[in-house]
Amino acid sequence: MKPQPRKTKPTRRTRQRRAPEGRVQYTEMKGRTVERIDVSLSSDYHSVSVRFEDKTDFTVEIDTRVVLTALHSDWKTGNMRVLKRWPMIEE
Repeated sequence: MKPQPRKTKPTRRTRQRRAPEGRVQYTEMKGRTVERIDVSLSSDYHSVSVRFEDKTDFTVEIDTRVVLTALHSDWKTGNMRVLKRWPMIEE
């Protein structure tokens, strides 16, 4: 009797993930040692600030803009079919 060939698991393909549109990487900060991270959430100013041991700072300011999009859609077939779109409203 011949030995049966060993069955192997099918290889699983992994999809390469794309960076989301609008994503920004700050590679200049790579390798720095963080001393502390401060988060500011005052009523008129929002930010995340990273202080490094060399006494430099990297700050991301966050604008709290509100955007409203509205649409009416039909899902009867299982797929979305837009019936009406309204104009986008920005604060």
